Amino acid sequence: MQGLSQGERIVAGTRQALREISQGRAKRVYIALDAQERILSEARAAAEKAGVPVEEISDMAALGRRCRIQVPCAVAVLADTEG
Repeated sequence: MQGLSQGERIVAGTRQALREISQGRAKRVYIALDAQERILSEARAAAEKAGVPVEEISDMAALGRRCRIQVPCAVAVLADTEG
């Protein structure tokens, strides 16, 4: 997750990320490999169905830091604000 382009935002959290994917706003999905398998499979399936690339991050703490939040994160998306 480098710098964001205009019209892009990071959405952290499983429910919020899945909503962005289903509404067609997700450009890329980030998943933490140490998250629960149920969460990983649900996020992968949603991304595959939507045709969105998935990037794996080593752990939830690292994904949280990349999202610039103070807590661990299982799933996040790079979303289009105009979607």
